[in-house]
Amino acid sequence: MIVSTTSQTFTKPLQLTPSKNKNPNNRFESVPAISLLQLCKNANELAQIHSLLIKTSLIQTPIAFNLLLSSYASSGDPGALDRARNLFDRADFAPSSFLYNTLIKAYTNHGYPIQAFIFYTQMLCQSSVLPDRFTFTFVLAACSRLCDRFLGKQVHAQMVKRKDFYGVHSRNALMGFYVKVGEVGMAAKRVFDEIEEPDIVSWNCLLDGYVRGGEVGAARKVFDEMPERDVVSWTTMLVGYVDAGMLSEGWDLFGRMPERNVLSWSAMIRGFVSAGRSREALGVFKDMEVSGVEMDKVTMTSLLSACAGLGALDQGRWIHSYIDKHEIDVDAHLSAALIDMYCKCGWLDVGLTIFRESLDKKVFVWNAILGGLALHSRGKEAVGLFLEMLDSGTKPNEITFICVLSACSHSGLVDEGLEIFQSMEADHNVRPTLEHYGCMVDLLGRAGLLNDARRLVETMPMEVDGNVLRALLGACRIHGDIELGVQVGKALIELEPLNDANYVLLSNIYALANRWEDVGNLRRIMKARGARKRPGCSSIELNGAVHEFIAGDCSHPQSEEIYKLIDEMAEHLLWA
Repeated sequence: MIVSTTSQTFTKPLQLTPSKNKNPNNRFESVPAISLLQLCKNANELAQIHSLLIKTSLIQTPIAFNLLLSSYASSGDPGALDRARNLFDRADFAPSSFLYNTLIKAYTNHGYPIQAFIFYTQMLCQSSVLPDRFTFTFVLAACSRLCDRFLGKQVHAQMVKRKDFYGVHSRNALMGFYVKVGEVGMAAKRVFDEIEEPDIVSWNCLLDGYVRGGEVGAARKVFDEMPERDVVSWTTMLVGYVDAGMLSEGWDLFGRMPERNVLSWSAMIRGFVSAGRSREALGVFKDMEVSGVEMDKVTMTSLLSACAGLGALDQGRWIHSYIDKHEIDVDAHLSAALIDMYCKCGWLDVGLTIFRESLDKKVFVWNAILGGLALHSRGKEAVGLFLEMLDSGTKPNEITFICVLSACSHSGLVDEGLEIFQSMEADHNVRPTLEHYGCMVDLLGRAGLLNDARRLVETMPMEVDGNVLRALLGACRIHGDIELGVQVGKALIELEPLNDANYVLLSNIYALANRWEDVGNLRRIMKARGARKRPGCSSIELNGAVHEFIAGDCSHPQSEEIYKLIDEMAEHLLWA
């Protein structure tokens, strides 16, 4: 018989009798067949030792039986858990709480929490075995996976009856369950208050509960009261600030962290990206590089979004190279982020290549490439890809239709857009939203069908918003429909009196008709209402650095040379 391990191969007959020199209280310590169980790396090796234990009758000893069952239960090989259960069912002696706990934990970890709880109920029906201090921890983990309040509270009731059988670890698991089901302020806090000496896990669990519930004030109070904090404590509080949009407070906390892990960096980067502050996100990334922290998929996804927002192609390509160099598995989320980055940075063909090579084309991956095609006004390709998506069996969602309708709008595909819009609810059970109606108004308006666009606005089944009216007003400006443009512009200003873009659009309509007096009156109204025109802003990436320019701004270190070059260009254009 041959049993292979990572370090050696055993070909000699195994010694099956304990050595006299070993500890008499651990008489199986020197039996290779038992000690090798802890070295097994796969189901094949386990099966070999299992056979040997049967042949030598060691399988009838509790220590060998327990170790073998535990090895099967903790193995990640398919079918190993079934072997563990079959072994349990054929036991020649009454199973202990250790064996029940092992299988309850294994079923939960393998994604079968219902089976874990059923096994726990079978345990309760046995008069010869009782739950121990580990049982409730594993059972509550199953209840948390199920997110089942009723089952979890049943376990809590059983814990109350057996106060001597559980300690702080079980209470922490109970707190974790209540946090998972959203009962923090009452249930989880009450359990926490019952712990005589809460450990760092207890405090972190309570802190996490308040953060998950969006109670940032209560979370900060817990954070300040903690007798000690670890990196989990700091990161959890940071996530609370980021998720609440409190980036100033989050940035201050981030700066005071004694230790940062990849989750801390990712949270700060994600916060800046979500707030549209891509420049700050890339700045945090550069600091992260200097600190030597390796990026994970979440961090890379956020960074790619930041690169897409700024058009920072060089940095986006560097991240892509990092993924390839470290052989990181490109899942659906990372594929979508790469596609979006390349499309928004002008490299649509690279985005298409990544899409075609993606093995897991979830709906948001299709949406990413459809949005890229729309951005580049390649409507016919977008419609063709949409039909390919339907043929693949992928169900479109609301964003899918926004991308396709936008592509049709930018390419003048009126008939195709109308057909897709009408099929949304009828064929795909997706009810059109304001964004979809906005796309259709833009589609009809760009094609010059202003009356049809107006009728669509008037017959919408929901209240019109500024985006829909701006789409119609923009179409009026393009096609010179002054009368309709003035009507829509006035309605838009009444709806959003502080949005400077509305005044600019209506002013352009007046200017087209040479109604300069109305232009002047509009500017006075705008000034009286405090609606200030935001200066134009543009950015460019050069040698990996993103430079941002605002109209009339001189803060750039090379602004003098830039303005001088602009004047020279203008002079050449004047005499060209």
